Amino acid sequence: MSELEFQSAPPQQRPQTATVLGLLAAVAAMLSYLGTYAMANALVSAEVLKPWPSDHDPRPKWFVVGFIVLSALFAVIGGIARHVSARGLKQIEEMELEQ
Repeated sequence: MSELEFQSAPPQQRPQTATVLGLLAAVAAMLSYLGTYAMANALVSAEVLKPWPSDHDPRPKWFVVGFIVLSALFAVIGGIARHVSARGLKQIEEMELEQ
């Protein structure tokens, strides 16, 4: 049997870290906004929540907390993905060394 020859794909440019972090921050801000301001306004207009006085508006606090929680969640997911990827690459290298 002849040995298969694999052609390597041209190397792809990795995305810039700042771009990825910026996009994740934008997504976290958008979801936080939708979860706090838009959802709260919809619940108030549906009379599920009572309107609060303008000097005691809890939505900015909810927005900041939501943003921080989502950012932390994205960081944890990224860390897990990095760990799983490194472990998979290590297993591939070990299989390659066995041959």
